Amino acid sequence: MKGTEMEKQIAILIDGDNISAKYAEYIKEEAMEYGNVKIFRLYGSVNSQTVKAWYKVMPLQGIVPMLQISYAGGKSIADQALTIDAMDLLYTGEIDCFCIASSDCDFTKLVYRLKEAGKTVIGMGEKKTKEALAKACDEFKILDLIYKDARESDREEPELLQDVSAGSGETGEPAENQVISGQMPQAGEEEAEAGGRELDIPSEEEVLAYIDDYLDSVEEDKINLADIGRVLKQKYLGFDPRNYGHRSMTKMIKKHSQHFQVETQTAKDGVHRIVYISRKEDRKEAAGQSGAKSGARSSRGGGRSGNRTNNKNGNKKSGRR
Repeated sequence: MKGTEMEKQIAILIDGDNISAKYAEYIKEEAMEYGNVKIFRLYGSVNSQTVKAWYKVMPLQGIVPMLQISYAGGKSIADQALTIDAMDLLYTGEIDCFCIASSDCDFTKLVYRLKEAGKTVIGMGEKKTKEALAKACDEFKILDLIYKDARESDREEPELLQDVSAGSGETGEPAENQVISGQMPQAGEEEAEAGGRELDIPSEEEVLAYIDDYLDSVEEDKINLADIGRVLKQKYLGFDPRNYGHRSMTKMIKKHSQHFQVETQTAKDGVHRIVYISRKEDRKEAAGQSGAKSGARSSRGGGRSGNRTNNKNGNKKSGRR
């Protein structure tokens, strides 16, 4: 992380009615990549079983609860409270980057408004998030895939992530899986919601093919791997090497050493290291030979066509004489 990024002030606003407590530490870790976490709040209904699962987690992660009561029909107003607080924080001028943790595309307009004011917005939600919200954000993190990668690295389940069942006690289901009346869409309604289709995660092979094409399109022999990462995040919503079981872009590329080669250099400051990626030499030569053959075929084809045209013209002239 660059020194200038450390100075950025981050506000994390979590939609507790929508996001599971098991993602708490990962939300914080991802946000800390962008700077100093100044505001860390969770919004939700006091009656929500999903929010109750956050009770043990919030003190351990330094999360400030912003719980709301329902004024009518059991409908939560937590979304409105989150939006109002986000706008209040915007006008204080003390926040540089907003991290909105929700899979609810109702926050899409809020994201656009924060960006119009010159703020960076990092979205965090599950794969089920609609494309409208993910595309609105400067960057979008897919929490269930990040969580899955972390769990595969450490199979042991932390005690703090056990679901809180106190007060629910009827279905026996984990709190995060219970449907809250008035909160979740009924069967068949989700597809009719505005916001478009859900996120489509590309295969690793598709990502590698795009990298190969990108390297072929630039003049430089080698490209900064960080630049490749930024291009991929713009191309594919929610792109993250952890989606494919790799802890970093470097490890992802190194796994495919038959296609790419990695070179590390020390930056001018003598401290940081810059990772470059390029095609394997044999693949460069193969690409060059393919281009040369194509050009040769085109040239031969043009020559034959030209000869046929000249012969026809000569024959016509000969006949007239």
